[in-house]
Amino acid sequence: MKTLLSLATLLLLLATAAGAADLKLGYVDLQKALSVSEAGKVAKAKIESEIAAIEDQVQQRQSDLSALQESLKKQAALLAEEARRDKELEFQQQVKDYQRYVKDKQDEMRGKEAAYTQQILRDLGAQVVELCKKEKISMMMEKSQLVYASEALDFTDKLIEAYNRAYKDGHKK
Repeated sequence: MKTLLSLATLLLLLATAAGAADLKLGYVDLQKALSVSEAGKVAKAKIESEIAAIEDQVQQRQSDLSALQESLKKQAALLAEEARRDKELEFQQQVKDYQRYVKDKQDEMRGKEAAYTQQILRDLGAQVVELCKKEKISMMMEKSQLVYASEALDFTDKLIEAYNRAYKDGHKK
């Protein structure tokens, strides 16, 4: 019985060793691909442009609030109690509206950034599959999940090149 178990273990080890000879591993740095790829750069530029426009709007609203507050301070002594209270309530409502506007715009930008990122990551995922087929890679991993890997297993630059080609081809139409 011991001999049979040893023979089975030996056969299993030989089969594993033979299969490992065909095993090709690699990894990619998706964060680098996301930030260095053409699509990533375009998405980042779009987001930054939209953020700049929103920041201008926020600054304008903040200036309007500051002017209204200053006007309210100057008029406070001249207004009747009820009129002053109404102006203060109006100002407080505009402050709330401003804060809501800022929060909504921040949420909107986070959502857009997440949407751009998710689309690029989906596209990169498809390119990883194509790269694995082309390079006959059995298993591709993400760099951030690795403790150690040789630089020879890094396919990030090839992924970025392939993705940039596909991105440019897709945007020529």
